[in-house]
Amino acid sequence: MKAASTVALFFILTLSALPGCSRLPVEHQRVTASANEIRIPLKEVSDGKVHFFTYRKSGEKINFFIRTDGRGVLSAYFDACFTCHKHKKGYRAEGTDLICNECSMKFILADEKWDNAQGCSPIMLRSRTEGEYLILKKDDVEKGVKLFSKNAAEMSKEYARITSPAQIYKS
Repeated sequence: MKAASTVALFFILTLSALPGCSRLPVEHQRVTASANEIRIPLKEVSDGKVHFFTYRKSGEKINFFIRTDGRGVLSAYFDACFTCHKHKKGYRAEGTDLICNECSMKFILADEKWDNAQGCSPIMLRSRTEGEYLILKKDDVEKGVKLFSKNAAEMSKEYARITSPAQIYKS
């Protein structure tokens, strides 16, 4: 009986230590804001791959990624989708695809636009290119904290049902 209890405890501890099972978002390369902007050098992100970043607001992680589509256009997205954000698992890059870690929906990196009627779509984050940088407004990124809150119970019902980018950018 003691051996069975020890084995059961081992499995519980092992499963609880796995990062994919956590309800907290992972931490990627950390970025900070200067003069109310997050500036990411184009040379670091314009290689056709997905680049994940973490910005922190009051200790909360806000994850986002940047990708280059097949036309060479850079876009920024929160590392969350409309339907699965409550699980805080984000996305992963595999070969030429971006895959939701919750529902396994695939998005082709080279596609110009990602628009899935089923709801699992990366949430666009406003950005612009200026000189040698991709620039994100600090305020726009910070509004994404609604997607990554440590304690979902503290989120209002409005934020728990985010279904469009317009809801993200509401003050």
